[in-house]
Amino acid sequence: MEKWSRVLLLCMFAVPCLGQTQPPIFPKHIESPTYPPLARQARLMGEVTLSVTVDAEGKVQRVVALPGSANRQASKLLRDSAVENMQHWTFSKPPTAPYTEVIVYDYDDDPSLPPSGGPKGLPALTKVVFDLPDHVTISMNTPIIDTSESKERP
Repeated sequence: MEKWSRVLLLCMFAVPCLGQTQPPIFPKHIESPTYPPLARQARLMGEVTLSVTVDAEGKVQRVVALPGSANRQASKLLRDSAVENMQHWTFSKPPTAPYTEVIVYDYDDDPSLPPSGGPKGLPALTKVVFDLPDHVTISMNTPIIDTSESKERP
């Protein structure tokens, strides 16, 4: 009986430790991401999940784009843009080094923004929302498509 009570006591103390994760670190310097012009023209959207490794001083050592969900995975153009942007960030000193953080970039359109293009040549807009410590949303406005000059098919 004493053996079982020791095992039970050990489990009571060990189980909470197993579920703990490392606390997130917060950015000290952020470079605002852009919506790549070619991706905007092609209306590419999707989600980029990055694994960011930070050194003891909070500088980004390595950034790797992780495979995402099949229905929201972003194109290579968006992945490359997110990786390039993340390399310019710096973070608070992590509790241990090297430290790895997962950050998600979500590229999408935003119908609440005024449209771009059209006869008035309205500008292309990008809205960036930082939901720190682990999420960035980059939104573009939708273009006006002028169908008045399109030709009818015979």
